[in-house]
Amino acid sequence: MVKRTGKLSLTKLSLVMLALAATLPVTAIDAYSKDAAKPVKPAAKGNAAADAALAEGIKLAGDGKGQAAEAKFDEAIKLAPNFARAYANRANIHMMRKQYQKAIDDCNKAISLNDKLGMAYINRSWAELNLFQAEKALADTNKAIELEPKLAIAYVNRAHANNLLGKPKEAIADCDKALELSPKLSTALVNRAHAKVTLKEYKSAMDDCDKAIELSPHMARAYVNRGRALRMMGHYEKAIVDLDKAIELDSSLGSAYYNRAEAYQKLSETDMADAKKLGYTTK
Repeated sequence: MVKRTGKLSLTKLSLVMLALAATLPVTAIDAYSKDAAKPVKPAAKGNAAADAALAEGIKLAGDGKGQAAEAKFDEAIKLAPNFARAYANRANIHMMRKQYQKAIDDCNKAISLNDKLGMAYINRSWAELNLFQAEKALADTNKAIELEPKLAIAYVNRAHANNLLGKPKEAIADCDKALELSPKLSTALVNRAHAKVTLKEYKSAMDDCDKAIELSPHMARAYVNRGRALRMMGHYEKAIVDLDKAIELDSSLGSAYYNRAEAYQKLSETDMADAKKLGYTTK
C-alpha cells in the first residue's frame, strides 16, 4: 500500500530543473580520492608546514569533518598564499555547505595560480552544475579530461553536464568511460541511468540503479531514477515505494517529490477510470 502525502506547486522552469536533479555531479578530494591520478604536490620549496596542513585537511575532509578540514586548508593558505591545491580543496568544503559561489571563487584562485590543476576544474564544474551552468561545466570538464584523461570523476561530471544540455547519448558515452576507469563508481551508474530513462531504455536504466544501490545503499538519486523508470513503465505503486525511500534518504530532493506526485496523479486517474467502469458516480 502506498501513502499519499504532500503537495507540490511547480513552474515550467522548475519542472525541467527537478527532472535533471536526479543526476549527480561529484567532487575531487585531492589524493584521498579513489580516482586521484597523482600524489599531493608540495606547496613550495621548503614549506613542509603548509604541506602537512594540506594533508591533514584532506584527511579530515575525507572523514566528513568539514569545519576542521577548512581550518587546516586556511592554515595551509596562510603559510603558503600561492598554494593552489589548498584553494581547490577548500572549495570542497564550500560545496558541502552549498556555498557554490565561494567554491567557484576558490577554484578560480587555484586556477589562476596553477592552470594545470585538474581537480580545480573538476570542483568548479561541480559548483557550476549545482547552479545549472551546464555550458561552463562542460568547458571545465573538457579541460579536466585534457589534463587528466584517466580521472573517472571528470567523465561523470561531463555526463551530468550533457544530461543538463539534453544530450543523453553523449552522457552515456561519458559514463561508460568513467566505469571503464572505475567499475564501482556508483555516481556514473546513476548518471547513466538518468540518460537511459530519457532515451526510454527503462529496463537498462533500472539495472544501472540496482547496481548503484548495491554499491551505495544510501544514494537517494539511485532510488529517484529507478522510481522514475518505474513510473514511465506504468508501475506507479512500485515507483512510489522507491521515491518514498529517496525522500527518506534526502528530503531536499525536489525530483523525488515531483516524480512521486506524477505517480500519484496517474494512480488517481486509473482509480477514477475504474470507478466509472463500475458505474460509480457522485451525482
